[in-house]
Amino acid sequence: MISDTEKEVIQEAIEAARNVQDFLWGEQNNGWDFEEWKAMLRKRISKLDEITFDNPHYKVELKKRLLQVAAVSINCICQIMNDNVLEKSKQETNLPGYRK
Repeated sequence: MISDTEKEVIQEAIEAARNVQDFLWGEQNNGWDFEEWKAMLRKRISKLDEITFDNPHYKVELKKRLLQVAAVSINCICQIMNDNVLEKSKQETNLPGYRK
């Protein structure tokens, strides 16, 4: 069973992720293919790997990076539900270092 605290955190994360995705991407993500979505997630995960707990601000950095993962995930789910995720795109990648 989900506790009230967990429910609050889930709601806050969803709202924060939505705000982040709207700020960062707006409508431009309609042209992204699935490889670009995976590249965005790879970049976010690699940034999580860079966090060190000896940094006095690690909690803020960790929350920020996790919200970014949530934002990318929520946005991709919404695009899938709206049939907007492409198999292949002519759009140039913004994340060449994170595409396979």
